[in-house]
Amino acid sequence: EVFFTQEVLFVKKGKIEVDFYDDERKYIVSKLISTGDVLLLASGGHGFRMIEQSEIIEVKQGPYAGDNDKTRF
Repeated sequence: EVFFTQEVLFVKKGKIEVDFYDDERKYIVSKLISTGDVLLLASGGHGFRMIEQSEIIEVKQGPYAGDNDKTRF
């Protein structure tokens, strides 16, 4: 049983600005990631802005929970 989701992202192509938030939804920092970068999202929240046309591979532990594992803010 999965109680929370962790993600790994691989940027195949492009440039993305990532906003990071703590577990209380407080903004921490923004960083640019680009082609070849790998990002581990272990806890807290995040948001993306595509700076360039991008391709991303996302890996999560399963089973897929759809929108049930997301809190939008």
